[in-house]
Amino acid sequence: MNERNTELQAIRDAVTLYTEGVHTGNIDMLKKAFHPRAMMYGASSQNVTMVEIQGLYDYIAANEPPTKTGEAHQCFISSIQYAGNAAWVEVIEESLYNNDYTNYLQLLKIEGKWVIVCKVYNATTTKK
Repeated sequence: MNERNTELQAIRDAVTLYTEGVHTGNIDMLKKAFHPRAMMYGASSQNVTMVEIQGLYDYIAANEPPTKTGEAHQCFISSIQYAGNAAWVEVIEESLYNNDYTNYLQLLKIEGKWVIVCKVYNATTTKK
């Protein structure tokens, strides 16, 4: 595999840790996806969120995951951009806790490993 494809796959793998961690409620998997000092910023309706990534872990831990609720949660990587050791990934997330999300994940390659350092999202109520 050429270097570009290897890097793109490693970026996808890091994002998959996030998407599977959310889908299953696996906090340990989420912690592997994010840098310990990562931040999360988001908007939904009139609410704005600005928290350390622990806020995501706490939210996921406090709610039943889609694998238990039966919610039709799906994630799609719609775009990956990267240059050197920095990447930006857009992830469309449908039906998670009654919301649809557009996530913008910023990643850095630190000590040879891609990790999410920032999550920015917009949430809208899932249309039934």
